[in-house]
Amino acid sequence: MELQNHWQAGVHANVQPTAQSRNPDMSSGVDRVLIIAYRKKKKESQRQFWARFGVTQSRGSRFESGAEIPAPVSILLGLYFTKTVTDGDLGRAEKVLHNPEARELINLDQ
Repeated sequence: MELQNHWQAGVHANVQPTAQSRNPDMSSGVDRVLIIAYRKKKKESQRQFWARFGVTQSRGSRFESGAEIPAPVSILLGLYFTKTVTDGDLGRAEKVLHNPEARELINLDQ
């Protein structure tokens, strides 16, 4: 898959694109065109796709339109597309964040 190869080739938030690789479709090292193609191939709405990364539909739309993707979201995208993090992993993480007892354990409120 092109997107998986894109991240495995070292194109991610921590690598600055070179003059040769810089193009209008790059945002924080993330190729938005490939993200859009992947989302459409999976037949997911922007809301469905971006929700797994904790991003609203409107913010995801801005990312797809060229807005800079913050490093944490870019890192999650890279982990997701290299199959290091799965939908199940992201779902479990979200449940922990919304569980009051878990929040106390990891001290997010302090």
